[in-house]
Amino acid sequence: MKLKDITSKYQKVSSRNCSLLSSIAISIRSIDGKIDFVLHKYPALIFLMVVISSFLVAIYYIINKRKFSSLLNEIKEHSKIRSEGFDTQLNGLTDRQREVYDLIISGKTNKEIMNELFIEQSTLKSHINQIYGKLNIKSRSELKSKVK
Repeated sequence: MKLKDITSKYQKVSSRNCSLLSSIAISIRSIDGKIDFVLHKYPALIFLMVVISSFLVAIYYIINKRKFSSLLNEIKEHSKIRSEGFDTQLNGLTDRQREVYDLIISGKTNKEIMNELFIEQSTLKSHINQIYGKLNIKSRSELKSKVK
């Protein structure tokens, strides 16, 4: 059994036990209009149950914090690998393709790019298709999402 499975199982058990102990410790009843704790004759037991349930809550939060930290590290690592791969792909662009890429990223339209680089529409489309092919993408929105 993996560590993640064990901690997840322990976390669920801890949560249930905490809820049960807390409920028992603070359970109340009403007799003839008078409300009191069910275990009012055993204050030490109530105190012990509250302490144990507090301890279980602490364990629950520690496990959650570790899981969150682990998940965050995995996301950072995956993002780093993805970013490094994308940077390598960007290095494969020619100088002209890199110019077109930079203008696309800056939000320029095809018409603005053609005017700025003094190229025809067919040439621009060729550059864009080559950029998409080298970066393994299919659209401007996908290109912009990879940059973020």
